Parts: sequence; structure tokens; C-alpha cells
Amino acid sequence: MQLFLVSIYLPLLLLLLTVYQLQKYRNAGSFVLPVDPKDKETWGDSEHRLAYVSETTVIFKDVVTVRDDQWWRAVSTGYITQWAAMNPQKIDALFYAHTIEEVKALAPLLEKFRSTVGKKAYIVVPGGGFCSCEEATSALHWPKTVCRERRFKIFDLGVGALSGISNSEVPVVQAVYASMKGLIKVHNPSVVITVDDIDSNVRKALKMATESNSNSSTLVHLPRPSITKVLWMADLRSTALPNWNRMRVSVNIITQNRVNSLTRLLKSLKDAYYLGDEVPISFNMDSRVDEPTLKLVKTFDWPHGPKTLRRRIIQGGLIRAVSESWYPSSDDDFGLLLEDDIEVSPYYYLWIKYALLSYHYDPQVSLPELSSISLYTPRLVEVVKERPKWNATDYFKHIHPNTPYLHQLPCSWGAVFFPKHWREFYVYMNMRFTEDAKQNPVQIPKSRTNGWQASWKKFLIDMMYLRGYVSLYPNFPNQMSFSTNHMEPGAHISAKDNVVRHNKTDFEVPLLKDDFKTYLPNGKMPSASKLPSLNLFNQAVSLKGLKSAGSKLRQDVLNCTVTQVVVVDHETGLPSRCATF
Repeated sequence: MQLFLVSIYLPLLLLLLTVYQLQKYRNAGSFVLPVDPKDKETWGDSEHRLAYVSETTVIFKDVVTVRDDQWWRAVSTGYITQWAAMNPQKIDALFYAHTIEEVKALAPLLEKFRSTVGKKAYIVVPGGGFCSCEEATSALHWPKTVCRERRFKIFDLGVGALSGISNSEVPVVQAVYASMKGLIKVHNPSVVITVDDIDSNVRKALKMATESNSNSSTLVHLPRPSITKVLWMADLRSTALPNWNRMRVSVNIITQNRVNSLTRLLKSLKDAYYLGDEVPISFNMDSRVDEPTLKLVKTFDWPHGPKTLRRRIIQGGLIRAVSESWYPSSDDDFGLLLEDDIEVSPYYYLWIKYALLSYHYDPQVSLPELSSISLYTPRLVEVVKERPKWNATDYFKHIHPNTPYLHQLPCSWGAVFFPKHWREFYVYMNMRFTEDAKQNPVQIPKSRTNGWQASWKKFLIDMMYLRGYVSLYPNFPNQMSFSTNHMEPGAHISAKDNVVRHNKTDFEVPLLKDDFKTYLPNGKMPSASKLPSLNLFNQAVSLKGLKSAGSKLRQDVLNCTVTQVVVVDHETGLPSRCATF
């Protein structure tokens, strides 16, 4: 009797397998024969009696096991069951590792996701002769029973299980693509994460599978040395993660005749972590650039993106060199401006990316006042005549000694500027630029910036003060930063007409050489609502208070009232109207 029933059910299982293969590889749909809603005999085994009636379950145990194994094999390799279609899942990350070495490389980030409260993450391996579930669990220090459990944790695609391993890459690519497409559709991960040196054919399969998902999953390729440096990725909201690849940060260097300084800067830039992102670099040289500098920039090899050289015909000076060094091509184009006597930390790009994803690309965060991200932490109150010393760690110890903070002062010693605000700044400076500082109508009370003449930063300070904009600043022990200023002679420092004397110890700060995540409050970026904000004079003022102080001057390019600020067209940067804040 048992043999008879098995002979009936095995063809049915083979039929199910054929249907599964057709759906997986050929996008073929299934059809159900019509039934009579009044005649239960036409409904089939709707109550799953074979599986759930104890007597028959014992009798046909082997059949039930085969059917259950087949069902789980289908689900774990991307088959979209009726249940899955009716109950779409939502997870944060789906990892894919094609080899055991890739499993080991991705393990720290996978474990970080899985140990973070509220986060869901699974891993996929190809199985077959590439990397089996059992091998992966051993590398992850998970019990091997995980491979037999009926829970979502690790998926073995069984590549080549039916047809064997082929010398052609086509079956592998097809199998990975078909399975991953189904898994992504069922689980809707915010990101699909793999290593950047994965097999090129598998890379194509993952790309096609991710792009097939209408719910905007993002494929992320991480260089192996960077994986342990981006554990903060698990702290980002699921709504921010899909924007991982959206931003484009370009490095824009202003240089002329300090070849030794430039050499030091370029070495620090090459030693940084870039997460596999494309990062364009440009050199902006004035007309008097010297020969050693020209030779250096020409031969400099930049492996992270395109290199551009620009040289002015007529000497423009620092104000033009900086302001004209970059202009955004889109709302996702961010400009890092660096003079050649700056040096950066290996972690500078990670800080930029983490900050952008936390405060700019998270749709649950509204912080329109944020106009730039500083790499540097100041040691002085720059705009006060006496320039008193200041220590952010001491100042914020009642909140957290290492909390990042918002500051109305823009940074000129290593900062990333936002595209919308930079367009706005261009228009503002064009409307307000005068050779004689006394002709500038903006006079910020008690600020020594009122007398600055040859400074692009003065105009940016004025605009940020009038409109209540802020920059995000790092704040770590001993004022460690992501950039430092070596204060070498140039257009301002040691210039003949500069009466201010500079002490290098007031400006040079130590660079962060290890992972900054451990210093942050609770090991992660605080929520935007918990970021403290300072005015131009390093006094604690709310964001609304900053707008109020600026509007009360009534010195902006439009004649607004004391309760209004200028609003601009972000496409052009042109002022459009006044709006109550």
C-alpha cells in the first residue's frame, strides 16, 4: 500500500519540481483548474489531511518528509510560494557569499546586523561545489543544525545540485540570478551586500537580480579591508540604507607652489578607505603654479575615479580659486574642498558617508539647515577678536563628551559642501562681492569677519548667519579630527598684509587613526533631534534661534521681516521669496 501511494506522490513531486523550474528560470506562471465552490470533492486536499492527520502522518511519514523537504528547498532557493506572495517580508540586508573566504570576510558585518536590535539580515551561499551551508555555518561559528532548521537565516541555493557543476559560467549565472531574484522579491532587503572582488559573472547575476526588484533594493560591493570599518552600517535606518550608492563625493584640491605639502595631502588621500565608491579628484591651480607642482599632479595616479586638472590663465587669488574649484552637477553631487596644506585621516570618507546617510539621505530625518560636513574640530573661537581657546569635549560633557554638533561657522580646513547650499552661496556671493569690505552691507554684531576682505569664507559666514544654516562637526578626545591644518605659508598664513599671528598648536590637531565609531554616543551617530547646535560665537542656540538672530539683522538680499528668512530656488540658487520660519 505504501509503495503504491509513493508511486503516486513521486510523480506529483516531480511535476511540482518542473513547475518550480519553469517559474524560476522562465518566469512561467501557474494555472489552477476551476473548481466547484459548492462541491468539496473538487477542492483537492485543502485541509492538508495527509500531513496533519496523525494516523496517515505516521503511515506516510516518508512521503510527508519528502514533500516538506521539497517545499523548503523551493522556498530557500527563491521560489515564490502563494504564502510568500501574500505575505511579503521586509529585511534590512541580504548577504551573498560565493566562497568560504567571502563568508569569512562578510561575517563581522553580518553578525553586527543580526545583533542590532530591530534589524534582520540573512546570508545566501551557492551550495553545490562552491560553498555549502555546512561550510558557511562552520565559518560563521553557527551550529550545523541551522542548515536543517525551518527558519530564515541562511539560504543554500544548491547550484549544480541537479545538473552538476559545468565548465560554462552560464548555468551558474542563471542559477544565482534566478534564485536571488526570487529571494529579493520575497524578502525585500534594503541592501544586498557582497564583496567587491566577487566573480565577475556572479556580480552580473546579482546586479540583474537586484535591479529586478521593484521595491528598490540596492546592491553594495564592499572591499574586504573596509568591511570591519563599516559596522555602523547596521545602525542606519532601513529607509536610509537604499541610498548607499546615491551620493557622489568629489575631492577638489586648491594648490599652487607647495609641492611638499601637496605630496603629503595626496598620500593621506590615497591611504583612506573609500568603500569601493567612485570618488573623482580635481586639481585647481592658479596661473603662477610652479613646475614641481605641475609634474606632481600630472603623474599622480588616483585609483578611485577620474582625475581632472584645471589651471587659470590670469591669477585669481584664493577667493576665486576656492569658490570656483567645484560646482555641483546634481543634487547628489557633494564637494570636498581641500587646500594643499591640509592632511586627512584614513577614516575621513567613512565619516562623510555615515553623516550623509544619517542626516541627509534618511527620509525620516528633516534637517534642511545642514549645509556642510566638517572634517576638522576647531580649537579657537575664530570670529571673536581675542580668539579664545575652546574645547568641544569639555563644552559638551554634560550631554556626551564626544557628541557631534552643529555649528553656524563653516569650515575651510577640510569640509564637504552640499549641492543646494553651494548653488545658493554662488548666487549670494555674486550679489554681495565687493573689493572693499566696508561696502558690504552685512555687519554681524561683534564679529571680526566684518573686516575680512579677500576671503570667500566671509561671504559664506554671512549667508549662513542670515539664513540660519549650520555645519556638522566631529568631536573626539584630544580634539582628534578627520583633517588637520599644518598652517604653512600661503595666501593668508604669514602673508605680508596679515596682522594676525598664528600659533600652530592652536590649529594643528591629531588625526584619527582608528575606528571613530567607538567614541560616538552609544557607539553610533545620535539622532538629528539630539544634535546640539552653536551660533557663530560658540554659544548654545537652537536652530530656530539661529534663524531668528539672522532675520533680525534684515541685511539679506531680499527685504524680509524680522520673522522671515530668504528662501531660494534650489535648482538655480536664486532668491525667490521670504518665508516665516
